[in-house]
Amino acid sequence: MKNVRVNSDSSIYSLMMPTSRKAPSVSDEKLQVVSAPKAPAVRSDDQLIDDFYARLTKQQLDWADSNKDSTVTKSEYMDSQARLAKIDNRVFDPATAEQHWNKLDPTGKGWLDESELREGYENLLPVSVGHLDANYAERLRTRQG
Repeated sequence: MKNVRVNSDSSIYSLMMPTSRKAPSVSDEKLQVVSAPKAPAVRSDDQLIDDFYARLTKQQLDWADSNKDSTVTKSEYMDSQARLAKIDNRVFDPATAEQHWNKLDPTGKGWLDESELREGYENLLPVSVGHLDANYAERLRTRQG
């Protein structure tokens, strides 16, 4: 067996000797640097609730206002609730829909514009924003299941 001498001019030398390497830079690789997306602005509880009622009112107006006169009549409301029940594969309950209409239209006028519809939904569906304590998410992450 012949002894092989490894020195700096040997090709195997580079495999055995650690060398420091410079990581490629963004400019070397000609990569584009993309900045992180901006986080949405923090919104107050009142703003969140206001947005909820605004969306709910717009959706109901778009769904129920069949003649597109920017008002919802009792007949349009009842028809829209029947259509919704059919889409959801559930039985339409006219008595419940009538109770809801009576809360939406407490004066008995028979029709509602957008602001009255919103006010009615605020009475029919009171909502609030809930908050978790600061450690709740951490407790969920570390909980053993």
